[in-house]
Amino acid sequence: MLYNKGFGNKLVLSLVLLVLISSFSACNKEKQHINEEIYRIPVMVKPVQIGSLENTTEYTGILKPKKIVYVASPIPGRVTKANYEVGDRVKKGSILFSIDSKEIEANIMLLEEQLKIAEINIALAEAKLASAMRSGYESRKLQLKSALTSAEHNFEAAKKAFDTATVLHEKKAIDSIKYYEIKNQFEQAKNALKTADSSYQLYIDQLSEEEKNLSNQQLKQARASFNAINIQLETAKQQLENTNIKSPIDGMVVSKDIFEGALISNTMTPYIISDTDTLQAVIPVTEQVVNKIQEGSELKIEIPAVGKSTFTGKIVSVSPVIDAETFSYNVLIDIPNKNNLIKPGMTVKVNITAEKKENIIIVPVNSILTEDNGKYVFTIENDKAVKRFVDTGISNNDMVEITKGLEKDQLLVVKGHHFLNHNDPVIVLQEDTK
Repeated sequence: MLYNKGFGNKLVLSLVLLVLISSFSACNKEKQHINEEIYRIPVMVKPVQIGSLENTTEYTGILKPKKIVYVASPIPGRVTKANYEVGDRVKKGSILFSIDSKEIEANIMLLEEQLKIAEINIALAEAKLASAMRSGYESRKLQLKSALTSAEHNFEAAKKAFDTATVLHEKKAIDSIKYYEIKNQFEQAKNALKTADSSYQLYIDQLSEEEKNLSNQQLKQARASFNAINIQLETAKQQLENTNIKSPIDGMVVSKDIFEGALISNTMTPYIISDTDTLQAVIPVTEQVVNKIQEGSELKIEIPAVGKSTFTGKIVSVSPVIDAETFSYNVLIDIPNKNNLIKPGMTVKVNITAEKKENIIIVPVNSILTEDNGKYVFTIENDKAVKRFVDTGISNNDMVEITKGLEKDQLLVVKGHHFLNHNDPVIVLQEDTK
């Protein structure tokens, strides 16, 4: 057989190509395997849980004194003592400062002497009235009483004579002239009795206006003078009491504008006292929250100026009317200040719960992603990422309620989900146990 050189070369070339193709195919398979490992995205997952959730909103406000009083002097005068300085604590009833009282004390002594004289004048007027009543009044009364008694006797005698004459006249023992004479005497005695009785009763029941005015005028004047002086005396004593100006509350002196020897008027404010044992936070809240809170509720208060410690405050009032400038409702919260750590003017932070739910599906807030079609999360099924659209409810800074789209114990991607697409292969590095 003749050797065909061209055929031999072709055969060799074919074998070489076959070897190269086999090698290239093996390399492609190895590269494909490597590519699959590269695109298996590492993630962390967390089982979907059932829990409770509170929707809270942080509000800020300013501390102010619960009680603050501006102490003024009720009377003008010269200051003799100023007993407290700014920062001093005072008790209710403590004398803050005093006004010179010498002139008032002298006036009180004078009025007390005048009052004694007025008392003597009243006694004299009463004695004069009693004397007048015992002399002329009693004498006239005795005269009228005697006349009434005499008239009564005459009437009784005339009545008996008339009764006897009537019987005799009926028996015709006496004539008519005698009968009518006795009858006329009876009528006169009866009229005389009426007149005597009326005169006596009128005098007993009612004195004349002249006698009343004369007997009572001096007594009234004496009593009026006594009352006027007594009022002046009580006023002077009250002024003396007002020379020692006292603190109306327990608290701390936050302002002093007074010194000994200075003249002061009742328009000045020499001391300002603040009750620092309890401060009050003024918190403006929105209309969505105002109906969710009520008086008497306790809240945790943060005051950044005094560190990370929290304070407990109690709601004492909720404004029923919206503030026209801030469009919010002011809530007043009392905060005890036992150690005097907090000061008026400090900023406070309060988290107020607007809504609370129990037995709901909750997931971390940062596990939720958003696109034009809505909110979604990734779960893991068969080592692949599954994109699930969800509906959300209430939330706080960390967790959010899922109302639709997830079920309990599904594996939720909580880290690495930003790099996922639907059906991407994944590798679970570990579960988030937090």
